[in-house]
Amino acid sequence: MAAPGDAPTPLLQLGPLRPLPGRPLAVPDPAAVSRQKDVYLKMLDEQLRQGVIVLDQQVKYQKDYLEVQCEQQKKHFLLQLDQQRRSQEMALGQQYNEQLMSLQMQAGAQKAAVEQQAMQLAMEYEQRKAEEEMYRQQHEIQQQQRGLAVKLVTVPRPDLAVSFRRPALAASPPMYSAWPSGSHIRW
Repeated sequence: MAAPGDAPTPLLQLGPLRPLPGRPLAVPDPAAVSRQKDVYLKMLDEQLRQGVIVLDQQVKYQKDYLEVQCEQQKKHFLLQLDQQRRSQEMALGQQYNEQLMSLQMQAGAQKAAVEQQAMQLAMEYEQRKAEEEMYRQQHEIQQQQRGLAVKLVTVPRPDLAVSFRRPALAASPPMYSAWPSGSHIRW
């Protein structure tokens, strides 16, 4: 190819015109010009065909290169996306585990508090039940003691009974008390 700025080379190159010996200045005949033109046109068509083939190959090579580059960039990008997804999944997994542990600890603490409260309430219940049983027993004992006291007062005791006899000579009967002097019933 010619460099820019060079003068175009003529397609048909005719040598300098020189007169033939004994003849005047010769001019090529039209048939020779037509043959030479046909040869040059065929040569130009072949060059064009070859140029198109080379250009097609270059374009195909460049397209193939771009496709390979694009596929590599896609793979690289997809790999980066996959790594980013995995990293985020790991972070989510770690966050899940931390939150799960926190929930389990809270649930355990609440369960322990409920167990403690239930145990305390059960102990209070047992204590109150024991107190009530003790009060009930004391009340029964007091009732029994009152019943015995009433029986003691109302039932005559033979060991304390005094016989009242009239003496044959009696002016006035002596006064006797059912209770010996100085004795008292104590409750």
